[in-house]
Amino acid sequence: MIIPIPKYEEYFEQKYILKSYDENFDLVDLYNKYKDGNQDVTIILNALLDEDAYELCVSDNGITITASCDTGIFRAVSSLKQLLKQHKNELPHCNIKDNPDFKRRGYMLEISEGRMPTCETFTRLIDLLADLKYNEFQIYMESFVFKFKAFPKYTEDFDCLAPEDIIYLDKYCKDRFIDLVPCQNGFGHMKTWLAQEEFKHLDVSGGKVNTATINPLLPESLEFMDSLYESLLPYFSSKYVNIGLDEATGLGKYALEDVCNEKGREHVFMDWLNKLADHIKKKYGKNVQFWSDMVCEYPNCFNRIPESAVALNWGYDVGLTTLMEKRCADLKAKNVPYYICPGNSNWLSITGRFDVASLNIRSCGEFGRKHGALGYLVTDWGGSEGHCNFPVWSLVPAVLAGQYAWNACEENDGGNLKPYNIYNAEKYVDDNLFGGAKVSRWLYRMQQWYLMEPERLHCATMCCFIMLKPLSETAIPGFFDLKECGDVFYFNNITQYMQKCISAIEAIDFDENWKRQVIINGKMVILSSELCIVRIHQACDNAKIDELAMLIYDITQEYTILWDRENYPKGKEIYLNILKNRKEELLAMRK
Repeated sequence: MIIPIPKYEEYFEQKYILKSYDENFDLVDLYNKYKDGNQDVTIILNALLDEDAYELCVSDNGITITASCDTGIFRAVSSLKQLLKQHKNELPHCNIKDNPDFKRRGYMLEISEGRMPTCETFTRLIDLLADLKYNEFQIYMESFVFKFKAFPKYTEDFDCLAPEDIIYLDKYCKDRFIDLVPCQNGFGHMKTWLAQEEFKHLDVSGGKVNTATINPLLPESLEFMDSLYESLLPYFSSKYVNIGLDEATGLGKYALEDVCNEKGREHVFMDWLNKLADHIKKKYGKNVQFWSDMVCEYPNCFNRIPESAVALNWGYDVGLTTLMEKRCADLKAKNVPYYICPGNSNWLSITGRFDVASLNIRSCGEFGRKHGALGYLVTDWGGSEGHCNFPVWSLVPAVLAGQYAWNACEENDGGNLKPYNIYNAEKYVDDNLFGGAKVSRWLYRMQQWYLMEPERLHCATMCCFIMLKPLSETAIPGFFDLKECGDVFYFNNITQYMQKCISAIEAIDFDENWKRQVIINGKMVILSSELCIVRIHQACDNAKIDELAMLIYDITQEYTILWDRENYPKGKEIYLNILKNRKEELLAMRK
């Protein structure tokens, strides 16, 4: 079995015994071994095949790879690698003909909400993406997560990504036929920068409040953005840069109110998009990508999208997923090149919400293919809780999205949820990352706990969201009040359910680091659920306080150890401070 599932594959009983075989399954090493052919492999070049397309045939004559270029050969070798891992030196005869549904197949990881991975952690993810035939990787930035040459003082006291790291990662990606794309927001999501005294005047409010939205009418705004780009873009070889521009909540307010009323919000947005795109094209020779949410309701303004720009059509939760096909159709009708962008639903949830993610990932693959999307970009965001979910929860969604980015399989008939893709993704993770242990189905179960909560939130779980608030608060305005929507019944069930799941995980023998990541996030669910009960009663007996305080201590210790294994220290304090505050509030309840 090959993941992503090829477009055509046929297997036979006969075997071919390799003349040259070893246990080195590193994809780059395998590519270098086979790219020019050897005693086992014959390479045939066929210029009629698309760049990523390949044919892989195993017969009595050995292995034949047909492709138009090195890229196609690399994709064929990624499939061959899976056959070698499964069958060792005795490969079944087979015929495989394959090509992707999407020309660009990307993964975007945010590093601005707390979790800033080290280079080693990035390379582990990049290796997985290469195995799954992704060809684009984006590192999303909106705060102090990179050593910007123009503004060194903001990162002088802590470690984070530096220019030499980007140069290293860029080459690492290129060696795996992946395009490393810079991703620096440039309109909304500028809260961290606009909180600084020297930049407050660039906010659309003129510094009155922090709208996280830069004022596009000020010449200094373009100068500021160029300072960021000049410090960042030269280290990326990609011809693309994602400039974001999503969720600009200040558009139409303060300094932009009159001009938006006169011209229309969409045209003020388009003016800024064109100004940035023109500047970046002229100075850096790169084409921009941008999130299309700010203009998706105004298809009549699509003719103002810069010719070389790529729109990123995103939507994550169930409600937005239902709107995405219309947006795809609108973009196609206006001949706008675009990506379809699902999410893995891990943010603000502790363990992720896989049922939402799988629906979103599948639907985007189907909508995007049907309406001619140029690319498919799955997004892995953090959240205001400090990106406290560990990477283990991203594994199955990454594999599932890799499947839909390459091959969305048969046309959807409206009722087929394609569960085989989910099971195949779980099996891939179990076999390749968990040493054959059956873990992924338990991960699925551990992601379903939030369905026991009394209310649903958009892009979050109740327990995770309210964990950010003091224990004296029971209401999230616009969403729910714990005293009105539920009782302890729900949260007792969550605790018991998660305890059972953790016990099952503890009994499975698999990679120690992945295992500890699963368990600690499970314990965080229990803690947040138990604290919901405390909120409902606004009281807690001393024995329970001691129990929860010890749980917080254990989580704090383990969280620190696991965080430091894979990330820069900066950002760790966000969730640890949340734990510290909740513990202090608990202890204050002692009688």
